Parts: sequence; C-alpha cells; structure tokens
Amino acid sequence: MGLYRTGRQNPRLVGSARTALLCAALTLSVAGAAMPTATQSVQLVWKLEAGTELRYHWRIHSATELPQGMGSVTMRMESTQRWSVSEVDGDGNATVQVTTEWVIMSVDGPMGMISADSADETDSGSPLDAVRAMAGTSYTIILDPRGALVGVSGVEEMRETLRTRIANPSAQAAIDRMLGEEALRSQWAQGVSALPTDAVGVGSTWETRFSRPFSPLGSITVATVHEVEYIGEDLVVIGGSGAVSVADDAMASSPIPVKLGDASVIATTRFDAGRGLLLSGAVSLALQMTVAMDDQEGIIDTFSSVAVELIRE
Repeated sequence: MGLYRTGRQNPRLVGSARTALLCAALTLSVAGAAMPTATQSVQLVWKLEAGTELRYHWRIHSATELPQGMGSVTMRMESTQRWSVSEVDGDGNATVQVTTEWVIMSVDGPMGMISADSADETDSGSPLDAVRAMAGTSYTIILDPRGALVGVSGVEEMRETLRTRIANPSAQAAIDRMLGEEALRSQWAQGVSALPTDAVGVGSTWETRFSRPFSPLGSITVATVHEVEYIGEDLVVIGGSGAVSVADDAMASSPIPVKLGDASVIATTRFDAGRGLLLSGAVSLALQMTVAMDDQEGIIDTFSSVAVELIRE
C-alpha cells in the first residue's frame, strides 16, 4: 500500500482538518496581537500633574586612575530626592521643586578615605561636611514634555544657605563646584535623557547631547544615539551608545599638554509610557587621556556614571 491515496476523500476527515487549521490560525493571530512587534509605536511623553510627589534615588560614581603609579581616586555619592510638582502649563512644561531628603558621599584616594552621611549629626571637619548640610535644601526645575531640563532656579539661594551652615572654606568651595548650575544640568542630562518628539517603535533612534565640566579640558560634549530595544504593554526599554568631543581650542589652551584617547558612552532608560514616568535612567562614560608630565607621557583613565531610579510615588 502506498503512502498516499488518490480518489474520493472522507468528508469527516476533511472537515476535521479544516477545523484544526482554523483553530491554529486563530491561536497564532491572538498570540501575535498580544506580543509587542517591531511595528508597534508609542509616543513617549512625561505626564506630570500638579500636586504629584515622586521620590527618586540618585547614584553618582567616578573613578580616576592616575599616571606613573600615583594611585587612583574614587568618588561615590547617593541621594534621595523628593519631586513636588507645583504646576504644569498648557504646553506640558512642569515646574518641580526638588528637595534632597538624604545624601551620602565618600572619596577614596592616595591620602585615604573620607565620607559623610546626612543622617550623621556630627561634623567631621572635612570638606564633605557640605554634603551633610545638603539634606533639607531644595531648588526648582522646569521639565518639558520630553523630560529635558529647560529651567533652573533657586540654586544660588540654596548655596548661600549651605555657606551659612558651614564655616570650613574648603567645604564652601566644594559646594560651589558640586552645586553650580552647569554641574546640575550635566547631572540631569546624564540621569534623565531627553525623549524624542515623534512616536517611536522598536529600532527607532534619536540623538541627545550634553556638556559637562572636565578638567583639564574645561568641558567635554557627550553625544548619545538612543535606540528603542523593547516595547511592552507600558514599559519601553531604551539603550544607547555615543561619542565624546572637545572644543577645537580646548587641548591647545589646557594648562598641561593633553590628548584625548579612547572613549565610550553607554546609556540605558526604562520609561513607563502609560503613566508618563521615568522608571530609571543612566549614562556611563569611560575616557582615556594622555598627558605630558616631566618630559614623559602618562595615561589617565577615568570612568563616571550617573543613575536615577524611581523608588516611590
């Protein structure tokens, strides 16, 4: 008997086969509708409302490997901030009071380690006492619907408050460096990457740029290309990588001869498109410089990262 038969087919068998095929097709259709696809698109917009309070946890880390066996310097800082939304205008720009509720910082280098925790009421006599005094201080920002920082106010008043709390001159200088408007804008741009203006799908890309202080070059510009990696029911996961550049005259005007070497930028963002809230964001930067010291060249490797995560609404 052959493997296949010709002739009249059994109607019952034919009907059963058709039913099975229809069920299979229906199952695949439903499953495909439930799964995110590359053609699914979503508009990424912050949806802050007046009266909303959010709490975000910030982590800042930097490490520098000094040349010629001089050792390394590592800095870590963490803080909890309360965001109080006071108003949202007709264009979707949100005015937010940012209050530091808790902060801790440590610096470890060739001379040893120092640290400060705002929960500790004892002065250490070190420049890091400025960190302890930050708890309870606040300033105001304006975020546009893309999450870009378009306005900052109250920074100088906050610094003046801290200066009156701390008598140590070196601590006062540390306040000016940490809480300058340029430094704050750079920190925000690293932790809170601006979203695109158009709707996006998996594979969509856009670019953001920010500048940050960087000694001895004055400042560097970080350009990051973001790409949507996943779209779920509300969750959107965004990756990114980028490049670093400096102004044409920055290296020539540097107090010490310096050349910019290899650099890498890695970015990650998790955004709740349904609620219009940043769940987490981070940018890390690895950079190498070659400097001339005593007629010899030395290599300085640096790493820095800023990360922010929603911890409570």
